[in-house]
Amino acid sequence: MTANSEHAMRAMWLLEPGRFELRQQPIYDVGPGQVLVRIAYCGICPWDVRVYAGKKSVPLPRIMGHEASGRIVKIGEDVRHLEVGQRVMADFIVKCGVCANCRRGRSNRCLHPRFPNGAYEDFALLPYRNIHPIQNETTSFKAAAFTEPLSCVTRGQKMLRLSPGEVELLVGAGPIGLMHMQIAKLFGAQVIVADLIQERLELAKQLGADVVVDNSKEDQKKTVMNVTGGRGADAAVVTVGVSSVVTQAAGCMADAGRLNIFAGIYPVTPLEIDPNLIHYKELVVTGSADSTPEDMHDALGWIEAGKVKVEKLISHQLPLEKLQ
Repeated sequence: MTANSEHAMRAMWLLEPGRFELRQQPIYDVGPGQVLVRIAYCGICPWDVRVYAGKKSVPLPRIMGHEASGRIVKIGEDVRHLEVGQRVMADFIVKCGVCANCRRGRSNRCLHPRFPNGAYEDFALLPYRNIHPIQNETTSFKAAAFTEPLSCVTRGQKMLRLSPGEVELLVGAGPIGLMHMQIAKLFGAQVIVADLIQERLELAKQLGADVVVDNSKEDQKKTVMNVTGGRGADAAVVTVGVSSVVTQAAGCMADAGRLNIFAGIYPVTPLEIDPNLIHYKELVVTGSADSTPEDMHDALGWIEAGKVKVEKLISHQLPLEKLQ
């Protein structure tokens, strides 16, 4: 993406659900402690889509987009450890750092977050502490743009506390699901991937899935029980925003299984799970949302080390003007 002049840039504003407007506006002034980044790539998150579709209410108008990579073009006078020209990943949620959650290691649930303008623009202005340098020169901007969603996935997988040799059921083989699968494999798990779309299951196999289940014609629970000798999955992640899918996954769990509801469910639908299933099997049903700076650091490290393959998850590349 490039600006049309030395002092102007493009920014895509969401004015109301269903309506973007491309605007020309001045490039941001850089103050103390701030960094100006020329955006290279920005992914489209399901959260962006929900806001665009009017399924989630946020203050509008605003510039969306938060899965971004780029290059530093200017730094504030007191920024010492970053340099103009560095290739970076940018975090677009500014944590307060002083609330109870931040002080207890849960900055992903900061009680007073701040949201600067997003990355659907030529340049973004962020606090220096929200900048993560790309250390490996062979890491592409495209790959680095996956750091934010991978950081959320990394947090979700950490919460499952996988041990080598355990079995994880992953329901939903979209980009998020396939990143979950790769992290689970890195933690030593055997992974069963379930989806309805054959293309996604084929990609899951290419990226290392141990077993795939086509839920349009196969029995998910039967497959899990066959793989585990009737014991069930030690862990499960549901990346599909449908309550009934969560219920089905719960029925596939082993004793002391851990189930992560990773996807937001809109519209909200009550979850129907037999409480005795949770009680007698000692199941842990949890969720995870967003990430901490430490998760960001780990995620970028996975990408730079080539441990998580993300560029194969890209379906389309579009210019800013085609965002809508």
